[in-house]
Amino acid sequence: VVNFVIVPIFYSAIQEYYFQSGSLDPYWRDIFRGFYHTIETDLKRLPVDQWEPAVKDLQPHFAYPIQITPMASLPLPASEVLALNKGEIVIQSGGVVLRHQIDQSGMLLCMGPVPEIGDMPDLQSIQKYIQLLFFAVFGVLGLFFALIWALPLARNLKRIGTAAAAFGQGVLEARATISKRSSLAPLARAFNSMADRIQELITSHRELTHTVSHELRTPLARIRFDMEMMASARESAQRERHHEAIRRNVDELEMLISELLTYARFDHHNFHLQTELLDLAPWLIELIAAANHENGRIRIDCRIDGTDPNVPSHVNPRFLARAVGNLLQNAARHSRQHIHVTLATEDQFRIIHVDDDGPGVAEADRQRIFEPFVRLEDPDSDDADGYGLGLAIVRRVAEWHGGQATVADAPIGGARFTLRWPNP
Repeated sequence: VVNFVIVPIFYSAIQEYYFQSGSLDPYWRDIFRGFYHTIETDLKRLPVDQWEPAVKDLQPHFAYPIQITPMASLPLPASEVLALNKGEIVIQSGGVVLRHQIDQSGMLLCMGPVPEIGDMPDLQSIQKYIQLLFFAVFGVLGLFFALIWALPLARNLKRIGTAAAAFGQGVLEARATISKRSSLAPLARAFNSMADRIQELITSHRELTHTVSHELRTPLARIRFDMEMMASARESAQRERHHEAIRRNVDELEMLISELLTYARFDHHNFHLQTELLDLAPWLIELIAAANHENGRIRIDCRIDGTDPNVPSHVNPRFLARAVGNLLQNAARHSRQHIHVTLATEDQFRIIHVDDDGPGVAEADRQRIFEPFVRLEDPDSDDADGYGLGLAIVRRVAEWHGGQATVADAPIGGARFTLRWPNP
């Protein structure tokens, strides 16, 4: 940019002033204009016939000849005569003698030959020297500014490379930290986002492996114990009791594997949700009726709050039913007598509240409870079913619909689990 834009601008400005005529005449006219003005001012005070003696008296002070010459006595080209009549300084071809007419008198004050003019290098050489000088100066400046720009870039590239190398060696916390104003900031953000996602996946898989191994160990240990007891049992009743225990543990293993497969399907981040228009009010009423039929211990009430049942919503009915069903199962596990379900509209969002009158969820656990395999202790509940995957699936379904799942205090004293998603 410096060499190809700034240099030509400066160089062309000088060339415009001194070299536009193809010679150095403007330069020498500027130098001798002061000499001519001084001498001619003194001559104009004298009669014309005294001009030549006066100039001869000045000759010893000049290193080159000066003289008064009638313009008519010289064979001058018409162009030079015209220029002299206009009051211009005319330089003889070759740049040796300068002439100027004194106050339209027809008399010329001539200076030269001037040795310095004849000894000057040619125009092309001067142009070449000036051009080289400008390119050298601005080339150095361009290199300086290029280094100023390149050094931070190289430093940021090194930081990104160091973070990538560390991450590749297993340091999952390694991130690229550079200025937000850097041109490499989008690359660093993309790397950090990728690293966050990979770390999340690896951490999730580690936790999943650890939890699954723990969950499998208990029923397997009970199966081994019952098999050993059944082998040593002498009575058929005892063998049948141990056989039934083995069957229950096998059923528990099948249930665990089914839950794991379900969660794995819901935890697929590249999943594309297929939605359809659904009238939520009649759909939810039918879902609650089926839940009441299956669960006779606790009554589930449904309320439509400020929602026009005829306004449909874009959802996936199967997955949304799974999320609401998980919330109902969770509420039934911890509720004492009542479960209230509310369908509401707030701004541009659809909301489903599931309230229970159980012990509620402590504020410190309200984020953690939606993590996979998290089960909070409930001293008032004897139901130990479940593997801590139901609420994790609820959160994933809400996120697929562009919303969120939260928990707070319920108006009836227990926990309020809320599904909230946009409905433009």
